[in-house]
Order: sequence, then structure tokens, then C-alpha cells
Amino acid sequence: MHLIHLVRFYRRVQARRHVGVGIVLTLLMTSVIGNSLCFYVFDGPAHAEAGSPITFGDAVWYSLISITTIGYGDLSASSAGARIGTIFFIVFVGLGSFSFLLGMAIDGLAGFASRRRRGMSRALMKDHILIVNVPSEARLTQLLRELRSDPNYGGRDIVVISDRLEELPVDDSHVMFIRGSVLERETYERADAMDAAIAIVLATSYDDSSSDAIVASAVAVIDNMHPELHIVAECINEMHKHLFDSVRCDSVVFSMGITANLLVQEAQDPGIAQLIDVITSNVRGTTLFSTDAPPSALGTNYNEFARALLDADVNLMCVNRGTESLTAWSGLSAQLGDRLIYAAKLRLTWDELVSRTSD
Repeated sequence: MHLIHLVRFYRRVQARRHVGVGIVLTLLMTSVIGNSLCFYVFDGPAHAEAGSPITFGDAVWYSLISITTIGYGDLSASSAGARIGTIFFIVFVGLGSFSFLLGMAIDGLAGFASRRRRGMSRALMKDHILIVNVPSEARLTQLLRELRSDPNYGGRDIVVISDRLEELPVDDSHVMFIRGSVLERETYERADAMDAAIAIVLATSYDDSSSDAIVASAVAVIDNMHPELHIVAECINEMHKHLFDSVRCDSVVFSMGITANLLVQEAQDPGIAQLIDVITSNVRGTTLFSTDAPPSALGTNYNEFARALLDADVNLMCVNRGTESLTAWSGLSAQLGDRLIYAAKLRLTWDELVSRTSD
């Protein structure tokens, strides 16, 4: 019957964790202080007469070692009063409260790990990458592989946000899962969106007709929380482009449109798909990078600049100027706001590109 009552008490303590921890810590401190006083008062004089006096700190040490059942044997109760104190404060109170506290700590750690696995905890990260929505496990795996292969972003932590997953389908210590609605602010607060560096908002599913509307809405929520955050969104249907006109999104990628264009191009001119596969991947070969043209670049002749870069194994592919993507260099000079897209083996700044042309 005593065991049943003990189990019931333990369950009540678990149910009221904060109150339970307070009770157990109080009992534990009572047992340590009570036993220390008994040992110091009753055994102290005997130790002093034997020429090996003990301090109250020694008594506390003896109590802690006894409660944890380590028992080094350097100190032990010898008088009747100290032994009675040890039986009551250590055996009856201390061992039980210590076992309770240890069990609660183990349960707490197990609960934290379970909540983390199920996406119910908080990210506690900074300068991380947000991936919102998981259209498929394969797509998530591919995206993580590409991010990990980039020298600038490979070491960053990643937070995956989805309300359609029960647990994260990948095992990576640098990837955390937050489960919750992608349209609710609270979800992004748990993902520490205010401290994130980049947000990639994927389609919910490639056969979901409402995906683009959900993605645009998620972008609006993120932008409202963190206007400076760099946001890239995936749009399935290019006819839904207007959904993103009223939200601030740095880039919108029309994934299905790009795929359709590439399929037609490959059918007409074989080899293009292989090129696109290589230059858009961080995993192998030459990769596409971008850099802004600073004020010092004003007036630079892009035609001459592109030729000089070729000798340095850098291929200038395009100049983004507002909504235009310029790929012909004749008579084209640098302006403020230009962004250069180039193919190279490494990411380079404008100054590094200029230095390559003068080597």
C-alpha cells in the first residue's frame, strides 16, 4: 500500500511540475542541512579531540555524498545522534527526494527531446535559414544538400516550418523542425524568424490549387515580422503572380514555368538541361553567383569587363537592372542598382572580380 501511495504522489508531482520541483528541492535541502547539522554537532567534538577537526562544509560534503549514494568513505557517522540524523535525513528524506529529482530531470530531458522531434519547442537560433513548407521529403533533402554545399551558407542552422509533418524526415543536428500553421505569427516566433537571415517559402504541394495563395500569405506574415529578411518564394502557377504584388518578396521563382521552358529547350537543343543542372547546383562544377555593382563601378564597360573575366575563368551571364535581365553587353555600362550574375567556381565580390581582370 505504501508503494501505491508513493507512485500516486509521484504522478501528482509530475502533473504539477513547477510545484513538484519546488517541493522536492525543499525536501532535498532540508535533508542536506538537517544531516549536516546533526553530523557537525554530534560528531564534531569527537573529530576535534582526535586531532582532525571538521568544518560545517565537511558536514555538507558528507551529506551530499551520502544522498547521491557515492559514499567515498572519508567521513562517516559514529555517534548515536549523527547516525540517527543520517537514518532520518538521508535514508528517509534525502534518498527519496534525490531519486524524485533525478527522475523528474530525466523525464524533462526526454520530454524536451520529444517536443523538439515533434516540432513543439523553440528554435533558439540566430542568423539561420527558414524553410517554410515541405512539398515532399525528396524536395527537402535536395534543398538541404544544396544549402550544405554552399561555402557561405553550409554552416548555418536551418529551421523547417510545416503544419503537414508529424516529425522531421531527415536526421541532421543543424536542422530543427517547428510544427505549426505557416500563417500564424506564433509559429514564426518559435522559429525565431526575427533573428533569421534568409527565408525560403516553398509550395505546400505541387497538386494543391491553393498553394500559391498560402505561400503569398506566409510571405506577408514573415515580412510583417521582419521587413529586412531576404525572402524567396516558390510559385507554381505563373498566372498567380499577382498574389505576390501586394507583399514584399525579394524573389519569386516560378518552378513549373522554368521546368516547362527547360523541357522545350532540351527537346529543341539537347545539352541545355545538363548545363542548367550543373550551373544551378552547389554540389558540382561551376555555379551561378551574384554580386551588386557598387558606386565605384559606375561607367564600367560591361563588354570589356566580360572579356577580361573570361581570361580568369569567370563567365558574366547577365546583368539584372530593375525588372530587366540584360544578356547583351555591346554599349552597356554599369549603373547604380545593377546586379551581376556570373558563373564561377567561387563566390566573388565586385572588388574580387575587378582584381581578377587585372591579374
